[in-house]
Amino acid sequence: MSGRKEYLCYTDGSCKAAEGAPGGWGFRIEPPAGEPLEGYGAATATLAKVMEYRAVAEALAALPERVSAVVFSDNLALVENLTKKLPVWRSRDFASVDPLVVDSVRRIDASITDKQLVVRWQWVRAHNGNAGNERADALAAQGAREAKASLERRGRR
Repeated sequence: MSGRKEYLCYTDGSCKAAEGAPGGWGFRIEPPAGEPLEGYGAATATLAKVMEYRAVAEALAALPERVSAVVFSDNLALVENLTKKLPVWRSRDFASVDPLVVDSVRRIDASITDKQLVVRWQWVRAHNGNAGNERADALAAQGAREAKASLERRGRR
């Protein structure tokens, strides 16, 4: 681990209970030095779990090569799956992964492998005052709001 720098990656996904299932994902990366990096996006016809995995995939894609990262998520199932099952999924060519999240899981694995990342997965309690998690949640909610607004604009045409 010598020479590696640890990045803190807070990730979250959101999906609104509305027609068209608008969702969003968001991440906040706090590097060992320098300014934080944030990103978010919107999607329609989605689910919260899909957005949760997408947020992780996007955060890892934004990291530089050969660094260590702690990825925080308030989705316990996601943390447990990526901690315990990712090597098994990889060995079986992702055949047993939920089809709704398999693309994101493949991207997560590719980022880790291609960039030679050392990743530790960490669950964090949602809406409990953790600033990084709260920011990722706000970014995911922004994406979901934008997806909902896009659906509403399309519906008025």
